[in-house]
Amino acid sequence: MAADRRKLELYENLFKQLGPGDHRITIGTIAEHFQCSERHARTLLNQMEAKQWLSWTPLRGRGMKGKLVCLQEPIEACYKEVEQATVEGNYDMAHKLIGFNNRNVASGLKQYLTHATTASEDTIFAPFHRKLSWLHPHHTMERTERHLIHEVFQTLVNVRGTELSGSLAHAWESDDGKTSWVFYLRSGVVFHDQSPVTTNDVVESLKALTLSPYWRALYDHIADITSHTANQIQITLKHPDPHLPKLLSRAEASIMPKQFIYRAESHFKPIGSGPFIVDVSSEKLLRLKRNPNFCGQSALVEHIELWIHKEWAEDKKCAENFFFLSDEQVQYMASTSDIGYFFLLINNRALQNSSFQNSLERLFSDRLDSQIPCDTHVGFCFENNNENRWFSRKLVSALKQQNVTATGTQVVYGHPEPKQDLAIGGIRLEGDRTTSLIAFFKLYPYWQANLTWKQQDHLKHTLSAARSEKDTSKQKQILDALLTWLHKNHVLTIIKSEDLSLSIPSRIRGVEINSIGWCDFSKLWIKQRRIRSH
Repeated sequence: MAADRRKLELYENLFKQLGPGDHRITIGTIAEHFQCSERHARTLLNQMEAKQWLSWTPLRGRGMKGKLVCLQEPIEACYKEVEQATVEGNYDMAHKLIGFNNRNVASGLKQYLTHATTASEDTIFAPFHRKLSWLHPHHTMERTERHLIHEVFQTLVNVRGTELSGSLAHAWESDDGKTSWVFYLRSGVVFHDQSPVTTNDVVESLKALTLSPYWRALYDHIADITSHTANQIQITLKHPDPHLPKLLSRAEASIMPKQFIYRAESHFKPIGSGPFIVDVSSEKLLRLKRNPNFCGQSALVEHIELWIHKEWAEDKKCAENFFFLSDEQVQYMASTSDIGYFFLLINNRALQNSSFQNSLERLFSDRLDSQIPCDTHVGFCFENNNENRWFSRKLVSALKQQNVTATGTQVVYGHPEPKQDLAIGGIRLEGDRTTSLIAFFKLYPYWQANLTWKQQDHLKHTLSAARSEKDTSKQKQILDALLTWLHKNHVLTIIKSEDLSLSIPSRIRGVEINSIGWCDFSKLWIKQRRIRSH
């Protein structure tokens, strides 16, 4: 395949000299363009003719001009080679081919994706700017991976806004005390490898959360998970939770085959029972294929492909060019302002005062009118997204101007560094807002270092009250009051809300941004081109 890239380069060089159409030319002149012997030039012409890039009709006799016809534009020839490479699963070569003759691979891939959809009306393409981590429900932290988990796996229930609906479970019920729950599973559901989804798979997937070093704090009220019949499981709680089904709709509560739950990344396979099967998973491409055996509503397109190139990170704007579909210019917008918040957490108790807190609030809202009241080195961590990197640079620059050093450490969501004066990050509102806030408070690992014993006790009792509150509006009030209390105690500040707008080609329909910041892939569909009559 490396030779094919070189042939593309030679063909383009020849094409640039001659242009499309018929040409009368000697084999000697062609050899000069190819910078090789006449014998090797004949071999190359035969190979290019076999690929239908050109046709070559030689005339007998030395110095005689044969007939050369360039049949394809070089970029079209390239795209056919890329398609063949992807069919063979050679995505590294696809990238190399796109970059023939020193082309920029990132921009070349965008052009290819746009071209590809012209002929492929059953596939939606999206660009992506970084390597995806493994799609294990218990180990994914990034928004995109958690969204993909929902596309590949199923949870017991789904949450959409304030509405609950069945997924693997078709019904559920609890006792009056909300400490004993029974979930009734759909029969006949199969994983992508055609093995049946059993109650053992469900029990073991959920039990693993209670044992997880990261997730167990959120699921610490689960006492036992058992199954006594073929299609139902029972969950016994230590404390009442009227909203347990909402908790079990989260990405980490996805159900997978029990044999994969504890496997290392090198031996894990993302096999779920969701609307899409992972068809290809490489550093260059993630291809999702429609699951024909999905127990819910089948996806409306055959494939979703995420093409990955790191250079896209430099100009990445989630609000633009999210999906590719032909070269049409007409687009529409989809947006949301309800996917989360950016927060500033003051961990150092010496800095937990109103003047320091207020100055940072003004800094991050571009209203800083005086120095930040700090004269010692500040260590902080910030999560790895564009907004938090911007906050980090803003903080370092402001302190530098007053001769105070600051050191920022970039971290993955959910894994802040210990012993930091400040933490800058996000609260994600995935699915249900109140459950998401409880998850943030339960999973942040350093409250003991941040808060006094009295404050820790108040946090613990407030979260317990919120979790056991049946009335959702009262539950919301409890959690909002907790945010206000942390702000008044100069511990936590909500910097801004997180919003998102996507620019979508007009023929892609069904786009509705969800709380994770993506959209339900299974509901996307492509409106066919209008055929014009002549």
